[in-house]
Amino acid sequence: MTIALQQSAVAASLGVQQLATAFSPAFSHLRILRNLIIPMPSGCAVPTARIDAVIVCETGVYLFEIKAWRNAFVYRKKSDEAPPRWFLRLHGCTRAREVKDPAWQGGRKTTQLRSLLPDDLRLQYFVLLPCEGVELEGVMPAAVITQQDLPYIARLVRNNGRTARTYPLLDAHAVDRTVQRLLDIQGDLSLETHAQNCRARTERPAMSVSWPAVNAMGLQ
Repeated sequence: MTIALQQSAVAASLGVQQLATAFSPAFSHLRILRNLIIPMPSGCAVPTARIDAVIVCETGVYLFEIKAWRNAFVYRKKSDEAPPRWFLRLHGCTRAREVKDPAWQGGRKTTQLRSLLPDDLRLQYFVLLPCEGVELEGVMPAAVITQQDLPYIARLVRNNGRTARTYPLLDAHAVDRTVQRLLDIQGDLSLETHAQNCRARTERPAMSVSWPAVNAMGLQ
């Protein structure tokens, strides 16, 4: 468990560095938040959620779920009767292990944060796989990206935001106000609070919570 947490922290730091490198040339005013903790609805097994990285820029707010997977093939199996199942197969291995659906994880956090933010603010999520040797097999959701995709994604969100004008563009002051709004949502919640909530989860039965569906790009 400790090793997994360390790997996750290293991957998160790497992912944030890659995000800054890719997005900074595209936006003159950019803010990046790490480890944003948000409250979740009543009935969730864990009353808080952690968002690994949040970018606030001219075209809106972009959430990133960062996974520490490396040197592996990532694929999913779809079924008409059940949600997709995700698998990770290390290079050189024939057997795969099942992993949690990262698109669903990011989607439920986006849905909750959408309910806490103004409707006129663009909110979109991605799953970032920043480590080396990750290969995506088969048809994957467009929200799942690797390091190689980041420059394209940065240009895409800039150009789409400026041409579509579905949401108002944010100037430097609006970007800063949005960052403050996110920090206000977090309030006095901390990583330690979230860790305690995760540990407490194993001590009580989980309750089922239904989440609205989100599209492939995580748009809300």
